[in-house]
Amino acid sequence: MNTIFDQYLNRILTEEFDVAIKSAVGIVQDHDRWLLGLSTAKDDRKNKWVFPGGHLKRGEDSGRAAAREVKEETGVRCRAHGEAIILPDRKGVAFYHCKVTSVDQQLDPNSEFSAVGFFTTREMQSLKLYDNVKKLIDRVKRRC
Repeated sequence: MNTIFDQYLNRILTEEFDVAIKSAVGIVQDHDRWLLGLSTAKDDRKNKWVFPGGHLKRGEDSGRAAAREVKEETGVRCRAHGEAIILPDRKGVAFYHCKVTSVDQQLDPNSEFSAVGFFTTREMQSLKLYDNVKKLIDRVKRRC
C-alpha cells in the first residue's frame, strides 16, 4: 500500500537528499599516503593543501562524482568506498574515502592545483593544510 506517508518518506530519502548534495570530494588513500592538491582557488583554500573534488553533474551519483573529480583534477584513478561523510559545516558536500585503482599513475594536476602529491600524515605536518584535512583523515581511519 502506497500511503501519503510512504510517498513523503520516499521523497525525503531520495529527491531531497540528492538535491542537498551539490559537491563531492575524494579522500584518496594509497596505502599510508593521502592525495592532496595545492589549491589555486580564490577563497579560503588558496595556497592550502586540500582534497580534490567538485560539483556533481545532473543525475550523477555523488560517489562516482568524487572519483571523476579526482581523475579530472589530479590524473589519479580511484573508486569511492563506503558511505559519504557529511560534515556539519559543509552540509552540501559529500566526502568519500577513495582508494587508488591502479599503481604507478602519473600525477597530472589541472588548473585548480599548482601541485599534487601523495603524503603520509607525518609529511603533512610541514604542509599548510586546509582546516578539514586532518579531521577527515581521522574519520576515515576510524571507519576502517
